[in-house]
Amino acid sequence: MTPGQILLLLALCVSSITTLLLGRDYLRDEERFAGYVPALVGTTAGLLTTALLYLTYQFVTTDYSNAYVWNNTTDFLPLLYRFTGVYAGNEGSVLLWAALASIVAFWAAKLRGVRGRNKKLVQTITMGIVSYFGLMLVVESPFTTIAQEFPNAAAGFVPATGRGLNPLLVDPYMAIHPPVMFTAYALLTVPFAIGAAHFVSLLRGQGGLFEEWYGSVLRWLRVSWLFLTAAVSLGALWSYTVLGWGGIWAWDPVETAIFIPWLFLTATLHAVTNYRAGRNYTVLAPAMTSTVFALAIYTTSVVRSGVFRSVHSFASEGIGLSLLVLMGITALLGVVVPLAYWFLEADDDGSSGSEWVTRSNLLHLAVLVLGTLAFISIWGLTFPLLRDLTTGIEVQVNPKYYNLWSYPVVLLALLLLGFYMDFDVEGRDRSLVALGVFAVATIVAAFVKASSAWQLASVSGNDALVYRLVGGASALSVVPPAAYVCIAMVKRAIERIPGNPRRFQLKETGITLIHLGVAILVVSLAFTYLFTAQSSVIIQDARADGSVHQVPDSAYAVQSVGYDETTLPKNPDPRQAALSSQQVLSKGTSLNGTIKAVYGTVTDVKRGPRATVAQLDNSGLWVGLTGQNGTSADLSRGEDIVARGAVMWNYVPQADAVVVTDAQNVGPVSNPPASVDLTRVQKRSMDLRVYRNGNRIAAGSVGQRRYVKQGGMQVRDVLIDRGLTQDTYVIAALNDGTASLTVKRIPLMTPIRVGVLFLLGGMVLILLFDPTHGLTAESLRSTTTASKTDPTTSD
Repeated sequence: MTPGQILLLLALCVSSITTLLLGRDYLRDEERFAGYVPALVGTTAGLLTTALLYLTYQFVTTDYSNAYVWNNTTDFLPLLYRFTGVYAGNEGSVLLWAALASIVAFWAAKLRGVRGRNKKLVQTITMGIVSYFGLMLVVESPFTTIAQEFPNAAAGFVPATGRGLNPLLVDPYMAIHPPVMFTAYALLTVPFAIGAAHFVSLLRGQGGLFEEWYGSVLRWLRVSWLFLTAAVSLGALWSYTVLGWGGIWAWDPVETAIFIPWLFLTATLHAVTNYRAGRNYTVLAPAMTSTVFALAIYTTSVVRSGVFRSVHSFASEGIGLSLLVLMGITALLGVVVPLAYWFLEADDDGSSGSEWVTRSNLLHLAVLVLGTLAFISIWGLTFPLLRDLTTGIEVQVNPKYYNLWSYPVVLLALLLLGFYMDFDVEGRDRSLVALGVFAVATIVAAFVKASSAWQLASVSGNDALVYRLVGGASALSVVPPAAYVCIAMVKRAIERIPGNPRRFQLKETGITLIHLGVAILVVSLAFTYLFTAQSSVIIQDARADGSVHQVPDSAYAVQSVGYDETTLPKNPDPRQAALSSQQVLSKGTSLNGTIKAVYGTVTDVKRGPRATVAQLDNSGLWVGLTGQNGTSADLSRGEDIVARGAVMWNYVPQADAVVVTDAQNVGPVSNPPASVDLTRVQKRSMDLRVYRNGNRIAAGSVGQRRYVKQGGMQVRDVLIDRGLTQDTYVIAALNDGTASLTVKRIPLMTPIRVGVLFLLGGMVLILLFDPTHGLTAESLRSTTTASKTDPTTSD
């Protein structure tokens, strides 16, 4: 076994023992092993983290004796993208997730301890998840050796170079996005355990634990939301810069997959915020807390299974049965058990009383609306799979489904948000009047279209009724509800922030920023896609042409100031991919009949009527050239050559082994044959200057990279000028000096970036400065639960 495999096996053993000891103490309500558990949890975290660091070391040093490293990196990649290779496949991703989850479990054990029946139950579930990850890693290890992966390979064989990283992942955003995403998912492990343990405890007649753990749940969920928001944003920026489609969202299956847990986590935060022990959300809040992790497992299986076709999928080998089983386990604990309790035990969950328009009921509606949005995405993602399984017919849900079904729900959500915030300041009657005014304005705006470009989607008489109604509406309809949110949020901030303690002010500022960010993003995204414009121009000879070319039907002009064609790796040595004569002879008959590249110095040449043979390095290895051009091959003594052919042992009496090939597969080391060529990437780029209305606005490179060893996949290098009101986005197709340029004008990208910063910055302020449930020492010492009516817990 390799050191990495030993580390994973030890981690599985320690985590499994920890889970069993915790479960035993929980069932017997004893503290027999409680003193050992934190150390065991820490040991598990240490072993998995060490395994992850060791795998990272193998990637950095390109240790191709590891089959996973060989599959996901290569020598010419910069150091940053060798790190990316660690989680480019299923095994490395699971290891990253497992290490992060074990660290989260250790932090929870240190923070809350494991003494007490409820704490042991929570830690049992948490460590059970970690143990399952460990089992997955032992079964499908990222430390499988080349010899284990290819049992028929020669003993001691190590590839000279790797297969390479998925070209779409060679990007800074994608180097950061997966670790941030898996951090968010790992942080959901403890809330899942708390929610599941709450219902297990209730069904066992031992009372729930959600009230006791309320503050912890809220903090874990908020931190996870922060990381998941960052992950969604990084993924969108990656799409914008790498895919070359000139947009940040296209409802690709993997984009939708990460958006689902974000939506549901947002709804869960609202439900947990409204939780009051014995009064509000006593079932729904803990149920949603446990369900969101199950959704994360589901969406991960979407990304990693290969079932859904997506440009984002980067683990095409399939997820295997193990992750599907984990999805079933988490769904059982996180969804089925709460439902069982709800049907069998729970009383009516909600506020009593005859008043309809209350803050509590408005939050009920908010949770319902966010849940509806999540369901729309879940159904769009799942329906093609169900249709394929039941009928064998493949279907694809296009972006129109998501956009047009989601749009009215988003409008409702904005109006509801504005009303909720206005209600806090103006009271019920005046806020109801404002709601009516903005609702009417929204309906009226839906009919105001300056041109067909304002229409939400192209529809026809054959489309479904909902598509015709919503698709025919004007995008202007999003402005009144978004304006309502902004006005109400500003009024609420002016009302609540002055005169309060500083920590309360900063938390309220965070709440304001998040909701303003949502309004900004909704408006900006709607108009960005509707009003993006593009034009194209062709430059016939970009190598020599330095003139300025006007882009037809636009205010843009472009100028080529340089053209370059390169290959990667630069000046490769073909001997890196070939065996020396000594290596061939030392491996003996194990290479017999295999196709290998060999190199050496020609020390003897013999020509015959049907073949030419050349001895390498005065050894028993010869290269035999057969075929039409074999007898006339130009080989001379003292020449360093490389050849690729079939290794035939005891082929002729005068030689130990002969590499049987033809003249096309033999050449000097300085000019190797195509079959031994190490070129991995063909890169064409053009230095460009971009003008708008005669003024230079941008300069940089555009081009494309073709990965010849990876199916000829091409990746575009785009030029983006980030303006205050719009981005200028240039894509190029280069072919033998001819450049076909597409210039896009993409409006409102700056507000989108600002909106994302508002979301992230707002949650940071809430996390740090919530007076009751913040992350600072002042709040951590508090044991305040949701049973206390505290206005600082509302948003």
